[in-house]
Amino acid sequence: MGCVDPTRVSELLFGRKCRLAVAAWVLRHPKGRFFQSEPRDIEHASTSNIVDELGRLVQLGMLETERPEDSRRVYYVRTNSPLWDIVTAALAAIEEELHNSDW
Repeated sequence: MGCVDPTRVSELLFGRKCRLAVAAWVLRHPKGRFFQSEPRDIEHASTSNIVDELGRLVQLGMLETERPEDSRRVYYVRTNSPLWDIVTAALAAIEEELHNSDW
């Protein structure tokens, strides 16, 4: 595979450069619940890209949203969807390629 560029893998495999990075951020977040504004500084992702990707994860059933009545914030809660296994496998494959590369 040569030199592995995680953003290129994400773009080719998942359709957008930031898609895998956003899912990885969610998966690695220490709490299963977070504010919509927490994921930031994700490579190749603007705030609107991140919001779009979180919406896709909701559509897939990988996240659920909570909107408390006393708050304007949107919270996301990670579900136990088996689709997270795909993200885990993709990240592990990239790490293995990076480890085995000549870099």
